[in-house]
Amino acid sequence: MFLGDLIINHDNRRIPLSSKQRENIEKIYPYYGAQGIIDYVDDYLFDGEYLLIAEDGENLRSRKKPIASIVKGKFWVNNHAHVVTAKKHANLRFLCLWMNSSDISKYVTGSAQPKLSQGNMNAIQIPDFSKGVQDKIAESLSGYEDKINANLSSISTLENIAVEIYKKLFIRSNLEDMYYPEGCAGSGGWTKSNVFEQIAEVKDKNQMENDYPVLSVVKEGEFKASKDIFSKQVYSKSTKNYKIVRRGQVAYNPARANIGSIAMLKDWEVGLVSPIYIVFEMKQTITPAFFDYYMKQPIFLEMIKHHAIGTTRQNFPLEAFQMFPMAVPPMRLQIEFERLVEPMERKIAKLKEENAVLGEIRDTLLPRLMSGELMVKGDDE
Repeated sequence: MFLGDLIINHDNRRIPLSSKQRENIEKIYPYYGAQGIIDYVDDYLFDGEYLLIAEDGENLRSRKKPIASIVKGKFWVNNHAHVVTAKKHANLRFLCLWMNSSDISKYVTGSAQPKLSQGNMNAIQIPDFSKGVQDKIAESLSGYEDKINANLSSISTLENIAVEIYKKLFIRSNLEDMYYPEGCAGSGGWTKSNVFEQIAEVKDKNQMENDYPVLSVVKEGEFKASKDIFSKQVYSKSTKNYKIVRRGQVAYNPARANIGSIAMLKDWEVGLVSPIYIVFEMKQTITPAFFDYYMKQPIFLEMIKHHAIGTTRQNFPLEAFQMFPMAVPPMRLQIEFERLVEPMERKIAKLKEENAVLGEIRDTLLPRLMSGELMVKGDDE
């Protein structure tokens, strides 16, 4: 049986929108690309439950992220993701699980830009399971999926609450002037400054070659273990020249900061980053929690893009932080903010740990169910 026998394709309804077209519009409905939401727009093309399958991108080969996802509600899709629904004799969630657990490399073409064409996608072979068996397999794993998604929703809610607390305490004017809250700098213990004056570069190297995890900062603004994001080891066997980054410090690749690859270390006590990274810590005038949420404001990344230098390959030097204004709040206010968000941060960390365990169990069961090692019977058998 082929995937094309089980799906209805809706690719002809997709409409790509350029970043320019997405400017200055209301951000209401999700705008999807090959690997999930990339923006929000003021209208929608689809309304219902659909399966999105990546059409192109490096992830089709590396498989570091799911290549298929189920999307519900009203949304817009560009031309980098196939949009399908299931026919009556197929289960959409089963198809999603199958796509994410199977080796489809022979159907992917292109080296520089991997692509899964509609024709090749339709030709992907699928086990000839009855609808009942598909339903049972999907049901067996749906509890894990639902709990993971519920945790992700809780994480998003907690993060949004923390951001709102930050805004209420530290932002008094419009977004463009957010770093100099109106009427506060220079009074009530506030100090008018810039980021560069509030941080100090850290150049500690792993001279003793301690067995610390090698980390990378991804464009989503978080640290990941290098072994989890690269299909092969990309770092040197000797890590003597790698820089040490500790909890509460910030690290970034100067050549990738403009796409969001800058983050504060929170999930490890200590790690290593490439020698090309810049690592810095906060001076005693600002707390890590205050600066972490300073970085989460949308204008922060826009300012990095604006002040990055170079044409073909942009670079963001540490000195550029002199151009980032900051009204430094009194320490009592920063400590109050930390007191309010710390329980949320702990809860977020626990939810992420729980999701990692749930995902591991799901990924262990999935191939055994798909191969028939764990037998299930459908209601139609």
